Amino acid sequence: MGGRILRIELLRSVAPLAALLIAAAGLFVIYAGNLPEASWMDLVVRQRTLLVLILPLALGAGAWQGIRERRSKVEELFHTTPRPRWRRVLPTAGAMAIAAVATYLVTLAGATGHLQHANGYLPASAGPLIAIGALSMVAAVWVGLAVGALLPSPLTSPMVVVAGFVALTLVPNMIHPTGPGSPGSPGGYLFFPNLQVPDLNEGKVDTGAALHMLTGRANLAQALWLLALAVAGLALHAAARPATRLAALLPIALGAVVAVALLPANLAAAWVDNPHATELTCTTDQPRICIPRAQSHMLDKLRDPAGQALSILDSKLPSAPVAVTVQIDERADDTRPAADTLLLRLELNASDAALTRDRLLARMLEGGGVPLCLSLMGREPTSETTTRYMAARLAVVGWLLDREPPQRGGPEGALAIAALGALRALPADQQRARVTALRDAERGCLTGDRLDLLTGSGTNG
Repeated sequence: MGGRILRIELLRSVAPLAALLIAAAGLFVIYAGNLPEASWMDLVVRQRTLLVLILPLALGAGAWQGIRERRSKVEELFHTTPRPRWRRVLPTAGAMAIAAVATYLVTLAGATGHLQHANGYLPASAGPLIAIGALSMVAAVWVGLAVGALLPSPLTSPMVVVAGFVALTLVPNMIHPTGPGSPGSPGGYLFFPNLQVPDLNEGKVDTGAALHMLTGRANLAQALWLLALAVAGLALHAAARPATRLAALLPIALGAVVAVALLPANLAAAWVDNPHATELTCTTDQPRICIPRAQSHMLDKLRDPAGQALSILDSKLPSAPVAVTVQIDERADDTRPAADTLLLRLELNASDAALTRDRLLARMLEGGGVPLCLSLMGREPTSETTTRYMAARLAVVGWLLDREPPQRGGPEGALAIAALGALRALPADQQRARVTALRDAERGCLTGDRLDLLTGSGTNG
């Protein structure tokens, strides 16, 4: 394929106009139909799910290009030339493929403005999802070219768009009665390039796709299947004789067999936790902060309050921590940190309001710099056990900061103020001893009423 001919096809074919219109449609849907995406992985997955709308348009563009010879009334003229058909159609197919890939990548680039944190963690596992999405666009335009060449009618293109949309929306719902998000959904959903995502959190707090990735086998199966479709579409478009056209369908059968062998039995098995997303990355300067990669965009907001919290704890309590480790709150358990580490639990997609300096400082100082014990919380957020427990932790914040406890809008606020007043009525050495005792009880998640411990009327064991 000559570069000059390819450049001409890029200009004279429908490729540039189709790319512009499809990218505009994709961006419109992303911005108008969804809230800003919390992570790069969520955005990449969102774009793959939106292929249900974009791929039919790519099919239609390919079909419209495929009937160009009939529209231009040069079909019979080209058939009389000695030049093989495949040599005539390859530049056009190449131009359409370039436009298809560019459309997908431009849409992704434009969608970054819909990210909450463009400086957030971009996992390597997003790469295959992007590449396979682009490959699906190539397969769509090449299959469209083949259909247009076989059915050279002005009605072919709109009919292909409708058929593609119906196939991608209705057929997946016919595979399993309750859809891909339900337990037991078959792995056959992965035959569809518009990515079908099951419930990734198994009843836990929703964290989106940020902590997950598609397995290598599932990616490979999708890639081989879509490659087979693309090859079959190109071969069918280039074929000049009925026998050759029949042979052009063989890649589809081969791709289907290989994909079936690679796909998991259940869709949920194709998605696994991404260990790199929760892997800690640590600063080399002071204060030392270790944070999961998936939350690395929060680091700049943590530096000042972390340094202040460590300084306050060092000046007020013995055996104070010297470093901060961030834990994803949705994945939290009662594993206790080392005594020299302040463990801060932050929601994976914490809002900017939750990341202000004052709120972060207060959260770091709760319980004397120790995360709450989930085992000591009551069954209900408003239970007396929970209220008293949280009040004691908030009272410690007020004592450490020498001001009123932070108010969280619940009944624990009034209890915290009363507890802090009782604590401040004691001699300074007893205040320090009781806050230290509460801090040590929190480090071991010891049983007992923390409010009684802080005010001197209870014991812990």
